[in-house]
Amino acid sequence: MSSVFQKQVEIYAIFFKLNSVNTVQSKFDGEVDIVSSWFDTIHDNYDPEHHWNPQLICENAIEKEIKIRTRIEIKTENDSENHTVRIVQYQKFSGIFSEWLHVKQFPFDVQKIGIEFFLIRIISFDNFIGVSITSLHPMSHITLIGKQEYCYVAQKAMRENDCWYFNQTVSIDYSTYQERTPYLRSQQYPSIKFNALIARKSEYYITNLILPLFFVTSTIFVSFTHDVDSMGARLSACATTLLTSINFRFVIHSYLPNVPYSTYLDWYSMASIVFITLVFGWHAYSIKQLHKLTYAQLDSYVFCFFGVTFIIGHILFIIFTWIVPKRRQKIFLKTIPQASNQTDEKQPIELKNLLGYERSDEQITID
Repeated sequence: MSSVFQKQVEIYAIFFKLNSVNTVQSKFDGEVDIVSSWFDTIHDNYDPEHHWNPQLICENAIEKEIKIRTRIEIKTENDSENHTVRIVQYQKFSGIFSEWLHVKQFPFDVQKIGIEFFLIRIISFDNFIGVSITSLHPMSHITLIGKQEYCYVAQKAMRENDCWYFNQTVSIDYSTYQERTPYLRSQQYPSIKFNALIARKSEYYITNLILPLFFVTSTIFVSFTHDVDSMGARLSACATTLLTSINFRFVIHSYLPNVPYSTYLDWYSMASIVFITLVFGWHAYSIKQLHKLTYAQLDSYVFCFFGVTFIIGHILFIIFTWIVPKRRQKIFLKTIPQASNQTDEKQPIELKNLLGYERSDEQITID
């Protein structure tokens, strides 16, 4: 059996498929290849049950909807006298993974889809969609080294997803987890997470949510077209617009998970309801408190005031919740993450050795 001193495990991830990212149910469907390698001294054939293995396990995958395939290769090193070899483990995780999305800037939000490797227990990270991988080895026995230069998002994954923009590079985050077990010595376990950088395509939500709500709110100005003597018609128009706007909020909530904060879309919806309520209040107040002649004289000024407020409010909304987030998305997608713990020597990625391709007799063309 191999010795138990601390081993360095080099590991990288390739995102081959990201079919869907479900914001409401906080999960995503994908296919990710995990390649890990380490040096060991063996005198016979490698057996994971008898020789040392990092024992990586997908923690946040939905068990009934995940498939894992593993293959191990042995590569002989120059130090053949000591029987030192490099062991390369290829793992393909295919299926559905659970993760929490931070949607405060919805529908102009950016996210990080990640694959997290850490030991013993799952840790919750906001803003990340990931595959959590655990191991039974504490930090005293293992060191995880992310090979960022080998990580990327495949062009195939970007072409097959119509709802998100992608940055092909992958960032890496490191952390530790402290196990706390009563009456036993606590252990620290390393954690590594690979993050694919993505940004939501907001055109669908602008067309189907924001624009309809804009037109619904605009109908409040119809109340000013009725004669000042027809107060019932004015109040009826305001009430209809207000109820329609409130019902529209239920449509918006169907696109979002239950979160304890308001999104950009929530703020826009609530601002529309407040605006309609103010116009409604003006008409209701004028019936009892103002003389008919005074009401008729002020009506045109109030109309202009609400019209200017409506226009300025939407200009500010477009600037701060559309133009600025869009610019941030472009910068985000062009950002190249800083690598950490990388080795100076770079070896080419042998894509033909990735699990799923090794049994194919055809020439595989990688984008």
